[in-house]
Amino acid sequence: MKISVLARFAGAAVAAAMIGLGAAPAWADTTIHIDPADTGKTAAAFPVHRCDPNLGGGPFAGEDVWVFAAPRGAGEFLTLTIEFATEGGPQTETITAEPARDRAIVGDRAWIRTSAGLNSSGELVNPFSIVSATAVVTGADGTFDLAQTCPATGGMLPVTGPAVGGLSLPQLAGVGGALTMAGLALVALRRRRVA
Repeated sequence: MKISVLARFAGAAVAAAMIGLGAAPAWADTTIHIDPADTGKTAAAFPVHRCDPNLGGGPFAGEDVWVFAAPRGAGEFLTLTIEFATEGGPQTETITAEPARDRAIVGDRAWIRTSAGLNSSGELVNPFSIVSATAVVTGADGTFDLAQTCPATGGMLPVTGPAVGGLSLPQLAGVGGALTMAGLALVALRRRRVA
């Protein structure tokens, strides 16, 4: 009988020591789903449009950016899998902790850039819309949200690059317009003198 009592005390002491040393069971990673209210929409149809340079950037010609948010208190995204509907059929995309050119996880946010289905004249020919999405998060359960989108611009690519002579594109356009007006005024003055 003394042995069984000693064994029980020893077992309890080992369990207490493991807990004290941080060997307590960790919270398991949880698989959660997107809020159903955020599905069935294209990036252009989603009501919150915001382009964030830290979350995919944009706007881009012909590409949409989708930004997802983990539920408060759920920790961070570990992976996120999204099923999009397209005219060509379903397309599944996965975002992992390994960032790529067109997707990344940034703490409790994740973003992905997809084709907007725009042709060169800006017509929507094959828009992506979300059918469903699941995510593995650290911590609590719940649903996650499509927080914002940055819809594509249509047609031509945006003008980018450094300023010319210290002037931005709008400033250059203003200088060009002023020079054109000055030239027209000089032509009008010359015609008056000749006449």
